[in-house]
Amino acid sequence: MLRALPFVAVALVAAAADPAAAQTPTETARALLRQYQDDPTRIDRARDLLEAAVAKGAGNDVPTLLALTRAWFLYGEERAKTTEAKIAAYERARDLAKRAVELAPKDPDAHLWYAITLGTWSQAKGLLHSALALRDLRKEVDVVLQLDPKNIEAHVMAGSIARELPILLGGDRKEAEEHFKTAQRLDPRLTGVRIELAELYINQGRYTEARRELQSVLNEKAPTDRPRWTLKEVPRARQMLESIRDKN
Repeated sequence: MLRALPFVAVALVAAAADPAAAQTPTETARALLRQYQDDPTRIDRARDLLEAAVAKGAGNDVPTLLALTRAWFLYGEERAKTTEAKIAAYERARDLAKRAVELAPKDPDAHLWYAITLGTWSQAKGLLHSALALRDLRKEVDVVLQLDPKNIEAHVMAGSIARELPILLGGDRKEAEEHFKTAQRLDPRLTGVRIELAELYINQGRYTEARRELQSVLNEKAPTDRPRWTLKEVPRARQMLESIRDKN
């Protein structure tokens, strides 16, 4: 399982803005999604607002499509109560991202969201390790890095794929570490990268380095993605630290 996929999607946070000052449906939805840890129903409100905008004619607007993609992804991750509901949410997100790619084939964010949603949909369906799904997923990540070599989220995805795949299928632990450290250099406060790097170190028996990364997650005072840090990463870091407490 490529654990980085949910992290990547939630880590795509737009610049801060006051929700009251937002003017367009897309701006309002983005403001809601930046603070969903305080009230998860904001995900539903953002999704419904953006779906209404698409129904009224914004179906060819790439920023709106990508914001709606994120809203459906978050709905699948945080709000859907059944496997079927999750799959449906991820499928809708995947289709929206694919449409954004068709409209803007040179937009790295469109390709990144398509990779994220293709991966999460495949994961929910139990297809992630199929040759076809992996081929398409790696293709999209490669496209993002070609268009934007400093794309943090693409480096995280590339690292996750290289870490989790068997060597015979293209897995490469050294390459994984290089991608994660590149992402870390680009944004030292994106704490999810430290979780991913710690996963790699644990897999390799490098427990001291894993503890260092996990403790830094707990100690972070200004995480780039505070909702994700609050709801997912702090509990995960504590769980992982406990799991390796007696490891040398």
